[in-house]
Amino acid sequence: GDWSSPGLAAPVDDESPRFFKTPDGVKIQELALGRGDQAAKPGDLVVLDYVLRRANGYFIYATVEGVSFQPRDVPIGPLEITLGSKDVIPGLERVLEGMKPGGRRRALIPPELGYAADPDNAQPQPPTFATRRQLLNHAKEPLLFEVQLLKI
Repeated sequence: GDWSSPGLAAPVDDESPRFFKTPDGVKIQELALGRGDQAAKPGDLVVLDYVLRRANGYFIYATVEGVSFQPRDVPIGPLEITLGSKDVIPGLERVLEGMKPGGRRRALIPPELGYAADPDNAQPQPPTFATRRQLLNHAKEPLLFEVQLLKI
């Protein structure tokens, strides 16, 4: 049919990414649901990879290789944390809760659930001076995290 009429809704793909918002304001896009019956919950030790960007998409840091603009000398590797232990910023905890291994989410984390309160000590911190400075310069802005849960 002709979908050019503003009165008609375009067909919706059931496989398209889902969006939801946590009560405290983290906007999350479900990219891949993951597998298995176990979903991450407080107290679980989880291993994850992430890409950190500014809200406009400008790259800051990634724990994985092959992401644009990351110098080869920047240390990489998965992050291991215990959910609910305040190991990382509250917004990242919200993103991880309910994820299954192999799951991927993209999330916009507001500054008050990110690095705004304590930008020098809030975790995770990028490993180099240049990447940390980039984060500090933008700690009072919303930040975009792309997260893949590797294992629980």
